[in-house]
Amino acid sequence: MNKGKLTPASSVILAGGAIMLFGSFLPFYEFSILGVSRSWNAWSSFTNLFLFPLTTLIVVFGVVMAVQVALATFAPGTSLPDRPLGFTWDQVHLVLSLQAALLMLSFLARTRFSATFDTFRIETTLGVGFWLMLVAAIGLVVGAFMRIAATGRRPRAI
Repeated sequence: MNKGKLTPASSVILAGGAIMLFGSFLPFYEFSILGVSRSWNAWSSFTNLFLFPLTTLIVVFGVVMAVQVALATFAPGTSLPDRPLGFTWDQVHLVLSLQAALLMLSFLARTRFSATFDTFRIETTLGVGFWLMLVAAIGLVVGAFMRIAATGRRPRAI
């Protein structure tokens, strides 16, 4: 990766990481009963009680990817290992982005509770934070594949 030069793949990863972090503070799940609504974001204690560390890990994956790209691009004095834990950075980006996207798609496929009684309705829905995090996760996957394609090499097995 060229130091000081922001590639299209790096731009996509930086934007995805920023959107992921921003979306994590917005409502992930929303619950309404008798006209009263309550929401939880990716950092809420209620969400983490049932979903920890899944919602938090998704955000951490996106932020780690964005921080690595930012350091490699904008901090030329910073030395990052060429092969963290024996993997290339392209492999790390690919695995983290695919894991984040799969977890977000799992939340999308998950059954949400909804019931209507005589006089009231109970419903859980996915909030705007979820949708932003899903779009960001898809963007991270796209950025990781763009990064691999930019090298002109075929990704090799571990």
